[in-house]
Amino acid sequence: MPPRYRIGGRGMLAQATVQQLEEGLRGRVIQPGDVGYDEARGLYNGMIDKRPRLIVQCGDAADVAAAVNFARERKMDLAIRGGGHNGPGLGSVNDGMMIDLSPMRAVRVEAEARRVRVEGGCRWGDLDQAAHPFGLAT
Repeated sequence: MPPRYRIGGRGMLAQATVQQLEEGLRGRVIQPGDVGYDEARGLYNGMIDKRPRLIVQCGDAADVAAAVNFARERKMDLAIRGGGHNGPGLGSVNDGMMIDLSPMRAVRVEAEARRVRVEGGCRWGDLDQAAHPFGLAT
C-alpha cells in the first residue's frame, strides 16, 4: 500500500506522522479511503455530511489525550463524538480530526452511593442496562 497523504486547508500530514500517532494508541486511526471510513464518520443526523481528515477511535483516556495533543500540535480543527447523537453535527469536522469515543462505552455502578460513572461513548441503553439490576434508572 503506498503512503497516504492528506491535503487540505491546514497543510499535509505525512503517513509516517499519522503512523506515529497510531502506534501509541489502543484504538485506531481511520483516514479517507480506508475501509470503514464512511461508516466511522457517520452521525445520527444523516443530513450532516462532514469529512474529517483523521478519525481517532479511542480505546481509553490515554488515547484521548494523545489525539488532543496531536491535533493541538498541528493546529488541526477538532471535534469530539460521544455517542454520535448530536443533532447539529458538532461531533464531526471537515478537514480536521474527529475524536470518536464510541468504543468507550463502559459503565460502572456504585450501587450503595447510587452513583454511575460512564465513559464518553456511552449511550442511554448502556446506562440503563447496567443500572437496572441495582434498581436504578435514568
